Amino acid sequence: MIDSISGILLLISFIGLIIYCMKGGNLLVGFIATSLLWCIIGRVPLNIVVTDIFQTSVENYGKTIAIIVFGAWFGRMLVDTGIAGYIIKKTVELAGDKPLVSTLLLSIVCALIFTSAFGVGSVMAIGMIVLPILFSLGIDKKTAVGAYLLAVAAGMYLNIAYVSQFFAVFKNVKYNDNYIQFAVIATIVHIAVMVAFIIFNYMRAQKGGRARAWAVGAVSEERETLGWYCMIVPFIPIVMVSFFKWQPIPSFLLGIFLGLLLTRNMVSYNLAVEKIQKTLYDGIADSGLLIGMLYSVNIFQAAAKQVSPILQNLMGGIIPTSSVLILIAVCVLAPLALFRGPLMIWGSGIALVSIFQAMGVFSEMFLFALFLIPPVAIVASACPTQSWTMWGLSYAKLEPKQYIKTNLPWAWLILIIVEVLAYVMIGNV
Repeated sequence: MIDSISGILLLISFIGLIIYCMKGGNLLVGFIATSLLWCIIGRVPLNIVVTDIFQTSVENYGKTIAIIVFGAWFGRMLVDTGIAGYIIKKTVELAGDKPLVSTLLLSIVCALIFTSAFGVGSVMAIGMIVLPILFSLGIDKKTAVGAYLLAVAAGMYLNIAYVSQFFAVFKNVKYNDNYIQFAVIATIVHIAVMVAFIIFNYMRAQKGGRARAWAVGAVSEERETLGWYCMIVPFIPIVMVSFFKWQPIPSFLLGIFLGLLLTRNMVSYNLAVEKIQKTLYDGIADSGLLIGMLYSVNIFQAAAKQVSPILQNLMGGIIPTSSVLILIAVCVLAPLALFRGPLMIWGSGIALVSIFQAMGVFSEMFLFALFLIPPVAIVASACPTQSWTMWGLSYAKLEPKQYIKTNLPWAWLILIIVEVLAYVMIGNV
C-alpha cells in the first residue's frame, strides 16, 4: 500500500517535471529538486543520498566531462584561428553567383564542420559568418536559419563530444565502429533531407517573389589568408578515432595543435600561449552550463535508480514491453520532444528513460538508439528551446512559431528515418 502511494506520488512529480521543463524552467534546478523529492518519496536512506546520489554519480562523470571540454576547446580553436571562416569563404567562392548552389554547399560544409566542432559558442560564431552570407544571397530568413540549424544538427551524430553526453545515462555504450557506421548513414540521411528542405523552400520563395530578407554589407574578410591544408583540421579528431583508434582527448589535442600550427599561431611562444589560453577559456565557458545540466542529470538518474523498484511495480504492467511498439510510438509522438518534453532526454525525458531502465525489459543499446535521435532530429533541428537556436532566431529576428512551422515537418521526417535506422543498426542487438 505504501509503495503504491509512493509510486503515484513519483508519477505526479514526473508529470510536474514535464510541465516545468516544457514551460522553460531551469533544467539544473528542476532535476536536483526532483531528485531530492524522489529521495524523500522513495524513503532513500540519508547515507545513500549524500554518497551514491550526490557524490558518486557526479565524480564518476569526469571522463565524459573531459571529452566535452576538449571538444568545446577544439571548436573554439576552429573559430578563433579563422579555419571555419576560411572554409566557408572558399565554399562561397566555389559556388559563384548561384544562390541555391551556395546555400546547399554552405549548409553541407557546416554539417561537416560540426561533426567535430562543439559548443554553443562555436555554433554562434560560425552562424555569424554563414547567416549574413545567406541573407545577402537573397535567401529568405526562415530558410536561411532553418537550413543552418539543420546543418548544425546533422553533424551531431558523428560528433564525439556530443555523443559522449549519452554515456552518462547509458554506461556501456561505446563510440565504436558499429556506432560510427550508423552515424555516417544517419548524417547522410539528415543532410539529404536538409538539401530537400533548402530546394523546396528556395523554389517556394522564388515562386512567391520573396527575393530577399534583408540587405547586408560585404562578408567580413579573414584576418589573413590561410592555406588550403587548413581545411583538413576539422576532420582530424574523427579520422584519428575512426581509423587509428585513438581515444577522443588525444585526437582533439592533435587537432588543436595542428590547427594552431597550420594557421601560424605558433610562430612565437607568447602568441601560442595566448591563443591556447583564450580558446581553452572560451571553450570551457561555452560548455559550462551544459556540464552543470549534465551533472544534475546524473544526480537525477542516481535518484531514479533508488526508486526504480517502486516505479517498476507500478508501471510494469502498463507500458508496452515490445520494442517495436515503443519505436512506433516514439516516431508518431516525436513532437513531444519539443520544449524539453518527455521524449527529450536532456529535459523531462530523462525521467522516462529512468522508468524504462527500471523496468529492466529493454536493452541498453535499444534505449540509447531510441533516445539519441529526438535531441538531434527534433530539438536541434526545430525546437526554439535549444540554446543556439534561441540565438539564431534572435539574430535573424525570426518568430519561434514560424521556425517550428518551417522546420518541424522536415525534422519529423528525419526522426522517423533515422529512428528506424538506429533500431536496425545499433538498437536491435
